[in-house]
Amino acid sequence: MTARTFVWTGFLAVAAFVLMGVSQFTLLDPVENLTLNVTSPMQRVLSDTTRPVADWVNNLTSASELSDENQRLRAENERLTTDLALAREHATELENAQDLAAVQQQFPEDEFVAARVVSRDAINARSLIAIDKGSGDGVSEGMIIVGEGRSLVGTVSKVFEDYAWVTLITDPKSAVSAIVQESRAEGGVAGNYDGHLIMEFVGQGAVVKEGDFVLTSGIGGGYPEGVVIGRVSTVEKTEQDLFQKVSVNHLASLSNLEDVLVLTSFAPRTLEQP
Repeated sequence: MTARTFVWTGFLAVAAFVLMGVSQFTLLDPVENLTLNVTSPMQRVLSDTTRPVADWVNNLTSASELSDENQRLRAENERLTTDLALAREHATELENAQDLAAVQQQFPEDEFVAARVVSRDAINARSLIAIDKGSGDGVSEGMIIVGEGRSLVGTVSKVFEDYAWVTLITDPKSAVSAIVQESRAEGGVAGNYDGHLIMEFVGQGAVVKEGDFVLTSGIGGGYPEGVVIGRVSTVEKTEQDLFQKVSVNHLASLSNLEDVLVLTSFAPRTLEQP
């Protein structure tokens, strides 16, 4: 080590010790205060300049976090809504199954096949539905279809292996021999293009009132006796006509049928003419 280097090293060491000692007695406070007075405005300017950027970064981070939270809540809401819809649908299906099971218990001597409506035919103003049971399930043409309360829905008109078409009682080509329960007045219930039922050929002397029940009579062999068709809604009677005009409201909710029963224990028959 040269003499010059030794001298500088010693000077720096002494200066360090001197500064440390001076700082203990706050002799440099004026210098420190002067430094702070000079640098503080610069720090404030820098802080004011950078604060919007910092705020923007913080807001951007918060917005991103809020967006993620909203997306999570939206997904959770959609899941809960779907679960609620599925629960309601399950409850409806269970209620329909219980209603049909009650019909089966009410008529223990009859045999039924439960079926579900899988299609509706809205072409040519026909009232037709398709069910998910066919010949493979014991369904054949002419069998009758009933709904809740064993009210008449229609007749099987065409059968395939695993499904069948049903002509509803409101179809214009449908005709059912019927009887008014209260007065035993007879007639025939026919469908119409407007989806309503008309009881035809009711004599002028027959007593028919609004609210009377209309049942199948069993005459002709196409339907069993005593199946509920509907209730009388209006009665029109004039001296010029041979028959009364009786309108019937069907009891089965034909427009929104989902589950039905096929009465497989009844075999329709056609009576030959004498």
